[in-house]
Parts: sequence; structure tokens; C-alpha cells
Amino acid sequence: MKDLYPLFRLLKKWTLLPRADRFMLLKVFCLMGMVRVLILLLPFKWIAKHLGHQGIESSQEEDSVKREAARKIGRAIAKISRYTPWESKCLVQAITGKILMRKMGISNTLYLGVRKNEKNELVAHAWLRVGPAIISGRHGRDEFKVVSCFSEIMNDPKQ
Repeated sequence: MKDLYPLFRLLKKWTLLPRADRFMLLKVFCLMGMVRVLILLLPFKWIAKHLGHQGIESSQEEDSVKREAARKIGRAIAKISRYTPWESKCLVQAITGKILMRKMGISNTLYLGVRKNEKNELVAHAWLRVGPAIISGRHGRDEFKVVSCFSEIMNDPKQ
């Protein structure tokens, strides 16, 4: 019974949340699952085609209302990623955030970076930026060299 205590605490917290927050967390959970499946099944080359304009960054400026909505999504992604039964690391989180930003009409940039670890092995990281704010993948990102980025520029007439 002791192993179930964290689950009961989580369920209690869930029921105390406003309906909109519960819906957002549920949407993030489901979308993270779908993104994880796509990452496992599809070559990244195909996924990259759907991430936006490659090699172009979105503006560092963003409307404060959209920035706050993006931060709320980022908090939901960070929270849910701790409870998924599948691996929900940086790439899953960044793509999930990118999809949600696109749906909300918020300009964003997804970055892919690499570095070498202590064993001289290549390590990858992904993070998502909206305006000046890093929405997901903030921790440790400065250690990585950006190798690619994908932007979603919502006021761009080409989109």
C-alpha cells in the first residue's frame, strides 16, 4: 500500500485543479505519447520536414500574453514528463511544445544541439524557445553546440 501513496497524492492534486488545467495536462500527456511513438517509428528526416523552417530562428520578441501561454504549456510539459510510463526526454518535450505552440499561433524555435561527454561520446539535446523564454530543455543547453533549428513564424505570410 505504501507504493501507492504517491499515486493517491497525485490523483488528489489532480482533482483540485481547475478544469482547464486538468484538460491541458491531459492533452499534453496524450500528445507526448503520440510524439514518442512517432519518434520511435519514423526516421527523423521525415519528422524534421514537419518541424517548420529549418535554419531560421523566430524573433526574440513575442507578445506578453503569448509568452505567458507558452510558459504555462512549458510547465505542463515539465510536470507531465515526470509521470509518463514512456521516456519523455528533451526531444519529446520540445516537439510536443512545438505542436501546441503551432496550434495556438505562437512563434517558436526548436533547437537541436550536440556535445561530447566525459567518455568522448556524442550527446544530443533539444530545447524550445518562444520570444526570449526557453520553454523546454532549459537545463544544460548552454553546453551544447546548435547543429540545427526549426522555426514557426506565425506572422510570416509564407506559412
